[in-house]
Amino acid sequence: MLRSIRLGLALAVVGLVIFAPQATASSGGWKFQPTINAPWVQGDDGQPLDSPILAAGLCRSSQFNTVNPYAATSNVDVIVGDPVNNSGFSNFGCRTPQNETTVAVNPTNFDNIIAGANDYRVCCDFQGLNDAMGGAYASFDGGAHWTNAIVPGLTAATGGQGNFKRVDAAGDPAMAFGPDGTAYYANLVFSRVSAASGIAVSVSHDGGVTWGQPNMVAYTEGVFLNDKEFITAGPDGRVVVTWTRFNLGPQQAGYRESPIVMAFSRDGGKTWNRQGTPVSDRAHPFDQGSMPQYAPDGTLYVAYEGASPASGFTQDATVIARSTDDGQTFTNTEVGRVYDDVDCYPTFGSQTLTGEHFRLNSYPSFSIDPTNGKLAIAWADDRGAGNCGSGSSSFVGTTNAKLVLVTSSNGTSFSAPQVISDGDVVFPGVAANMGKIAVSYYTRAYGAAHNPSLCNLVTGSGSATEGVPSTIDVCLDYAARTSSNNYGTETRLTTEGSNPYVEFANGSFIGDYSQIAFGSNGKAHPVWTDFRGNPNSGGTRANQDVYTTIYTP
Repeated sequence: MLRSIRLGLALAVVGLVIFAPQATASSGGWKFQPTINAPWVQGDDGQPLDSPILAAGLCRSSQFNTVNPYAATSNVDVIVGDPVNNSGFSNFGCRTPQNETTVAVNPTNFDNIIAGANDYRVCCDFQGLNDAMGGAYASFDGGAHWTNAIVPGLTAATGGQGNFKRVDAAGDPAMAFGPDGTAYYANLVFSRVSAASGIAVSVSHDGGVTWGQPNMVAYTEGVFLNDKEFITAGPDGRVVVTWTRFNLGPQQAGYRESPIVMAFSRDGGKTWNRQGTPVSDRAHPFDQGSMPQYAPDGTLYVAYEGASPASGFTQDATVIARSTDDGQTFTNTEVGRVYDDVDCYPTFGSQTLTGEHFRLNSYPSFSIDPTNGKLAIAWADDRGAGNCGSGSSSFVGTTNAKLVLVTSSNGTSFSAPQVISDGDVVFPGVAANMGKIAVSYYTRAYGAAHNPSLCNLVTGSGSATEGVPSTIDVCLDYAARTSSNNYGTETRLTTEGSNPYVEFANGSFIGDYSQIAFGSNGKAHPVWTDFRGNPNSGGTRANQDVYTTIYTP
């Protein structure tokens, strides 16, 4: 979702993406914006463009520069040992962040959970700064306690060999377990200073405590840009990675297309073939945000967001690709309109919510119930708010982003999109197991319970940028709904709302997704980026950490 971006702007964090209605890409603008945040890609987090005072994060301000501004919590902070960040003025002085969370539950042991995130605790990238690496965390007691590790070999700073020496950042973390309990971790790897980008997969045979050297599934430094990967594992050692392949044209003369492509392994990720084979069809040349899943019967599905040809590519749709031959051929079906047009959200560099600065997307989250094969696809958009979807050039009104769900019992016919929550809902995760569906998400629905001294505080503009009072509550909570009562009851998972402006230039990045995973014991494990730091540790300041809780729908 978002606006079109030209190659002459600049960017620098790991993550997002999106969308801008435009009839063709021949003008040189992005239809979907790459999520790789490196200056050569050209993006929008503002760090290279804003003056230092405009780029300051709120963790530098007096309001947040105190010990434990938030109350003690029963939520679990997965992260330990955050050092002080040196990554440019917008984060300098903050504790190192972790964001963009992924999670999976071992099908052979429901107490074994793995999670991952962009983890900035490692120094240094090619510019001498802390940068995002593949953070990997494992639990063997159902999510109460976690180990911490940085996956080795993904970048030059983490011992990378071969082409891994040519990249200095990792992002878009994605985790999956195979039926035999083998853990897989996919990452996008790229360079901050060159056009190198690749898709990497690491494997763990001890439940996520240790990870082997990564395998480079795809790598390029030229016409193509690899971006936004995800991973799934099926029976008999089958593993599939999908990603977006941006075609920048001859000599990078202009953006041509961004199809979803895949690679396939038959031996548990040791070797890969069919790298870059198509998932999306020719009718959908502009796509982003893919997520693959194997059904119990071996059918491979991939959910993604694509520009719809029915609208001349000015509107978006959630698309499901289906394959019965391990991805050699696919059929693609649009299953729901996505309301993230240029008139659906206000913009601060990228599309965002009213009063916020962090960038958004409407990429689908996708899960298949291993017990009955039912598909569940969730996304967030701003349907019904302000003038969203009217064809205007910008948004007017107040956002009220909705959580939308589509299901299917057979993979060929799909329910109508169902709105199951509102209240400025973003970045949902969905999980299905044992006949139940759980959806988790960020929400602003709990403003009445928030602390105004923390939640009515933003980064302003002009000369007074830090700690500016706001009439709008900007704090986020994390919540969930389930199919048990047709999503009629919302469960607040966070014990306290927290302010997302705490890190990155102008509070512009909190990660581009969150996830939830379901164990066979009926317990769900949502994992999100929280902004409180660790108030239970007795000395932490507010920063982005990976949080979780044990949720029984």
